Amino acid sequence: MDTYCWLTRLPAGLLALFLSWFPLASNAATTLTASPEHASYSLNTVSSYWHASEPLELESVLARAPTFQPVQHTSDLHFGYTQNDTWLKTHIHNASPIPARWYVQFEYPFLDHVTLYTLREQLSEVNHSGSAVPVDERSIAQRQAVFPLVLAGGEAVTLYAKVSATGSKFLSYTLIAPNAFYTQNDRHNFWLATYFGMLLALSVYNLLLFFGLKERVFLYYALFAFGFTLAILTFNGLGTLIFWSFLGDHTARLVAIGFTFASTMGTLFSQSFLNTAYYCPRWHQALTLFRGYCWLALLAVILLPTQPALRLMDITGFSASLLVLSCGIYCSWHRVPSARIFVLAWAIFLLGAAVFALRNLSILPANFITLHGIQIGSAIEMLLLSFALAARFNKLKWQKERAQAETVAMLKKQEAVLESKVAARTKALEQLANHDMLTGLLNRNGLAQHTAAALDRSQRNQTPLALIMCDLDRFKPINDQYGHEAGDFVLQQIAKRIEHVARASDCCARFGGDEFIVLLENIHDMTILEDICSRIEQAIRSPIQLSCGAIVSVGVSVGVSISRDGNDTLASLLREADSEMYAVKSRQTTPRYYDYGSA
Repeated sequence: MDTYCWLTRLPAGLLALFLSWFPLASNAATTLTASPEHASYSLNTVSSYWHASEPLELESVLARAPTFQPVQHTSDLHFGYTQNDTWLKTHIHNASPIPARWYVQFEYPFLDHVTLYTLREQLSEVNHSGSAVPVDERSIAQRQAVFPLVLAGGEAVTLYAKVSATGSKFLSYTLIAPNAFYTQNDRHNFWLATYFGMLLALSVYNLLLFFGLKERVFLYYALFAFGFTLAILTFNGLGTLIFWSFLGDHTARLVAIGFTFASTMGTLFSQSFLNTAYYCPRWHQALTLFRGYCWLALLAVILLPTQPALRLMDITGFSASLLVLSCGIYCSWHRVPSARIFVLAWAIFLLGAAVFALRNLSILPANFITLHGIQIGSAIEMLLLSFALAARFNKLKWQKERAQAETVAMLKKQEAVLESKVAARTKALEQLANHDMLTGLLNRNGLAQHTAAALDRSQRNQTPLALIMCDLDRFKPINDQYGHEAGDFVLQQIAKRIEHVARASDCCARFGGDEFIVLLENIHDMTILEDICSRIEQAIRSPIQLSCGAIVSVGVSVGVSISRDGNDTLASLLREADSEMYAVKSRQTTPRYYDYGSA
C-alpha cells in the first residue's frame, strides 16, 4: 500500500509506469466477474464515484489519485442538478478463457457528455457519447450513451467514465451482451415510436380540426401537444439521434424551451376548453396572469444558462399543472361542461409532471416510474383530452353545415379506435389488479372476489368450503443471507408447488409477504382435505436450489377453516385459519435448519 501511495505522487512523466501497476493496485476494489452465461450485469453497486471540482482528463485524475466513494445502492447514483463532472470507476474481469464482447450502457438518456476510458495493462481506450455529442462522433449511434467493450480471455480492465450534464444526473449503467442489448433496444424503440406516433397523430388531427372548424381550442391543444412532443422527444434521445444532433450543448435548452412552451399552451388550452371567461372569470384572470409569467419564463429559458433554465422549466411545468388542475376542480364542482374528464386527464398528467420535476430536483429517487412517469401520465392524459375534444366536436357538428358530414364520420371512426384501446388497457389493468406480480397467484383483491363467488355457490349447493392458510417459517434468514432476489425466487418456487399440489378447481393466492391461501370447494370427505394439507406441507418443505448453487428449505405452519353457519365470510374464515395456524406455530419448538450449502 505504501508503494501505491508513492506511485500516485509521481510526476506526470511517470504516468506510464503507474498505469502498468494500476491493475494490480485495483484488485483490492470490488471487481465484476463477467461471464457469457449471463446476458447483462448491473455495474451500479460494483462501482465508485467522485465529483471533480474542475474539468480534468484521465491522466490528471490518475495523478491526483482522489478517493472514490463506493456505491452502496443504485439511488447513490442519482445526483440531481450538479455543476461539476462526475467520475465513475469500475473493475471488470472476463471469467471466460475466450474473448467476450459487451456493451456498457447508461440507462438515463439525458446526459450531455459521457466519456469512457478503458484501462488495460498495455494501453487505454477512449470513447465518447452523450445527448450533446453529434451522432457521427458517438462511439455507438444510439439514443443513450452506449460503448463497446471487448475483453480478451481472462482479461481484467478498469473503466473510468466522466459524465458532464447540465440536467439532472442519474448515472445507472449496465454491462450487457450485444444480442440482449439490441433485443432490449428494439423493444424500447417500438414503444417509444408508438408513444411519439400517438402524440404526433393527436397534434396533426387536432390541427386539421382547427382548420376545418375554426375553433381555437383545437389549435391550442395541437400547439400544447407539439411543444410537449418536442421536449420529450429530445429528452429521450430520439430527437438528437434522428433529427437535431447538430445542436450539441444546446440540446438541453431545447428540452427547457419545449416544456415551458407546452406549459404556456396548456394554460391557454385550459382557458378555452373550460370557457373560464364565461363560467369562472376570476380563474380566467388568474390563468391569464400566469400565462404572462409563462411567456416571461419562456424568454428566460432562452437567455439564461442551461442549468438555471432547466430548473425554471421544472418549476413552471409543475406550477402550470397544479394551477390548471385546481381550476378544473373548481369548474367540475360548478358543473362546467366536460370539466370532470378534464380534471381526470390533468390529474394523471400532474402526477407524471410532478414525478418528473421532483426527480430532477433530487426530491424523489430515480427508478422506472420516476424516469418514465411523465410519458405514462401524458399518454393517458392526451387520450382523455382527445375524448373530451371529440365530445365537443360532436356538439359542434350539429351547428355546422351538412357539408361537414365526412369530418364527423372520420371522428366517429377515431373514437371507436380510441375506445378499443382504452378497453384493452382496462382489461389488462383488471388482470394486474387481481394477481400478484411476483408469483402470478391471486392477490388479496382477487382472493376476495373469488371467495365471494365460491361462498355463494357453497350456500346454493349446501357443500362446505375449506380455506388453508400457509405461513412460511425460517424464510427471513434466506432474505438476510442471500438477498431479496433469492427470497423472491423461493416464493415463486413455493407458489408453483402449491399450484401443482392443489386441484384444478382450487384457488391459490398469495395473501401477504410469505403467506399463501388455498381455497377448496366441494369438500365432502375430510380425508381429502387432510391429504391436500399434508402434500402442501411436504411440497413446501422440499429443498430449493438457488441460482448461486446454494440449497435452502423453509418450514410452514398450516391453519385450516371450514365454512358453516356463522362462518360464511372470507374474514371469518381467515380469522379461524389464522388462529389455528398460530396454534400450530406455537407448538413448533424445534428450529428448522434451512441452509443445505451448495449443490
